Amino acid sequence: MYIAVIADNIADRKQLERLLSRANDAISDETGTLYIDSFGDEKSFLSTAMRYEIFFVDIVSGEEQARNIIDILKNAGVPGRIVVCRPEGTPFSYADTIDGLLSIDKPILTAPLHQLLKNVHADYLKEVNAVKKVEIRSKTDTHYIPVNEILYAIEEEHMVNVHLENGDIIPMLGDLSGFARSVSTSNEFIEARNDIIVNSNHIISRTKKEIVLTNKETLRLKRFSLF
Repeated sequence: MYIAVIADNIADRKQLERLLSRANDAISDETGTLYIDSFGDEKSFLSTAMRYEIFFVDIVSGEEQARNIIDILKNAGVPGRIVVCRPEGTPFSYADTIDGLLSIDKPILTAPLHQLLKNVHADYLKEVNAVKKVEIRSKTDTHYIPVNEILYAIEEEHMVNVHLENGDIIPMLGDLSGFARSVSTSNEFIEARNDIIVNSNHIISRTKKEIVLTNKETLRLKRFSLF
């Protein structure tokens, strides 16, 4: 699970990093590994905002600045849940106007933080698994693609291009191993080459040298191996 910490006070930022690092040691068997990035303001994370499942917004310079960051995230269409860190008992008036906005009291305690992380991860799994879909994140958007619509993924020039049966190609952030993890629970996918993963349900013929897909595309092969 990818987490972004946006805090304008360096001491608060470092403290939340430590708490999340400890959470990774304690609950990663339930949430998966926690990957934590921290930022001092919104300008430094916008280029990679689509990758995060959770945004912790801890702004001490005023509610208006926190609201601005939340607006930026919402307008960008980020898929991650937004969590506002606030002094205990202090209302955040913007909360009622943002659907799904979460909050956690400061000082942040271990038990509430761990429970929040578990809840967000559980909600994420429900969303992805409601229909058998794969989450594919590009630089500008997050796509939830039904497994049966994916033909194959190929790693090209430091990007993974995911080819769909309708002809669309989605450039996915990360490498082919990241795509492999995304589809690891789906038995349909096989490694055709060290740079290609194919949906076996779309293979209509195959030899040692090539496979032909349902869209009539031919892929040259070196080897086949099941995940």
